[in-house]
Amino acid sequence: MKKYMQSLVFAVGSVCLLNSCTETNTVISSVEKPVIEAFLAPGKPISLTLMTVIGYSESADAADSLARPIDGQTIQIKVSDGSVFKLESIGEGLYVSKSTELVKFGLTYTLDFSYNGLPISATTVIPTRPTGFTLSKNFVNRTQINLGSGGFGGPGGFQEDRTPIEATWDNPNGEYHFIAFINTESNPESIVILPTDTTGTNPFRFINRRFNNEPTTATVSNIQPQSFQYFGKHYAVLYRLNPDYAALYRSAGTTTQNISTPPTAITNGLGIFTGINADTLLFTVNKY
Repeated sequence: MKKYMQSLVFAVGSVCLLNSCTETNTVISSVEKPVIEAFLAPGKPISLTLMTVIGYSESADAADSLARPIDGQTIQIKVSDGSVFKLESIGEGLYVSKSTELVKFGLTYTLDFSYNGLPISATTVIPTRPTGFTLSKNFVNRTQINLGSGGFGGPGGFQEDRTPIEATWDNPNGEYHFIAFINTESNPESIVILPTDTTGTNPFRFINRRFNNEPTTATVSNIQPQSFQYFGKHYAVLYRLNPDYAALYRSAGTTTQNISTPPTAITNGLGIFTGINADTLLFTVNKY
């Protein structure tokens, strides 16, 4: 369950008053609840993933301990302006709104459908777009290190930038934010060349093209240049979040003692249905 809940948040922590911003549902058994994942962003159609919850009791059958998509449900999103988005099931647990049905700032969105005879609902608002987003520099220099021969790659890195990149933004109301850096190259070049693995057991063979910090209510975050895994162009994206998103991120590090009650604001369900907003800057990692 812990691994699955971590996958619910693509990067998402900080101090969150869980009792005030989320609720833990106890209406039905956790193993019967659907798991919802939906992030509503202004100017975008709605995309929602619906899965069965992973069984996390020791007595659960192995076949029941895997997440499975739920297709064919009638799901609608009610908007505070009176419109209703009817989501289409396109397979693998994915539901989407029409391309003309776009999320708008300033409106409230309410999830509404039934599962196993019980109503599933959640409500969210779209945060305002972040303002004042700046980076102390828009590039760093990194030296490529080759570990492919089985060595340590030599002494490279003496000419690298070691000074942290300082990201700042406005936050007069103490809202949650986090920063993600996303490599945009079609065929990115790795900064560290890893040994070739023909057995499939190399624990380092999957390197994410994206990394992020934890949600914070501060106005500044420092990013270490060594956090980048690829050369080339990146998007630096500052996300503004609702508190439920930060709470779920925080729960990803929870223990098995309370994993059966992850925080959620979804009635009779688990997961996340929340609005986000963002601002984007360009950033480059140069090969030195």
